[in-house]
Amino acid sequence: MLAVSVGEVKNKLSYFLHLIESQKESIQITRHGKPIAFITDKETNDKFSKQALFSDSLEEWRNKYSHLFTNEEIDRIFDRDRTIDSDIRHPEDFAI
Repeated sequence: MLAVSVGEVKNKLSYFLHLIESQKESIQITRHGKPIAFITDKETNDKFSKQALFSDSLEEWRNKYSHLFTNEEIDRIFDRDRTIDSDIRHPEDFAI
């Protein structure tokens, strides 16, 4: 994932859109060093949307059947991955 300030995105939007299209690179937009938004290609967005939908459905299922299963049992059933991608890179890492 590429971390870029709002100003950089504003000044070089075409460049960053090209990175997203050509290299499937995700962009984290920051203001004062703090993340405020993400831009991804459509395929990645669709993947995360499906994962979010699954997570929401799983939480509903957990709540509905909490009297039958513990959270640990449900996690084992679904083998839920709780890791977050923290591989942040910068524009200088790319030569286009």
